[in-house]
Amino acid sequence: MHNSQLTGIILAGGKGIRLGRNKGLARLKGRYLIEYVIDNLAAICDEILISSNTEQCQKFGYPVISDQYRGKGPMAGIHACLKASSNEHNFVVSVDTPFVSPEFIRFMLENKKDGLIAAPWYGKDHYEPLCAYYHKNALPVMEAFFEKNNYKLPDVFQALPFTPVPVDYKLPVYHPMLFHNINTEEDLSNANQFLEESLSI
Repeated sequence: MHNSQLTGIILAGGKGIRLGRNKGLARLKGRYLIEYVIDNLAAICDEILISSNTEQCQKFGYPVISDQYRGKGPMAGIHACLKASSNEHNFVVSVDTPFVSPEFIRFMLENKKDGLIAAPWYGKDHYEPLCAYYHKNALPVMEAFFEKNNYKLPDVFQALPFTPVPVDYKLPVYHPMLFHNINTEEDLSNANQFLEESLSI
């Protein structure tokens, strides 16, 4: 898949209640958290959209897309950005997962098969719906769920062609911090430590 066929979507609409501030604007080794996600997506995407209902992320130079369905969680952000996307193929990454590498995104694209959505799957029944591939054709199904006041992504997965992509520690693109969410100051500290150790290797 060529870069000109892929849109990167950053979900930056979370309130960051436990962290006490906008997650994307938290600092990780002197940089904004969202900048790590932007860099990872920019390496493989020709278009980047930021899902947010505030103006705080406009300074990063990418379109900021507001939810059509306000207050309905991450599915509303994905829906709005899919509508705004210039491409059929899209990859969604939450702003608080700075270690989702371009190599991992390529791995997901290579293994999505015919799914309109493809999400990492590991453990007995654990998915990462906020680090996943979404085809623009998933939009009608999402909108049908919104009409029923159902905003649960797992239910959408069951209603259309969905590919679970197995992920485990044996994969070359895997590392322990791959899906590390930054929700607290402790999470931020762990991320800082991981970066320091990576740079020292």
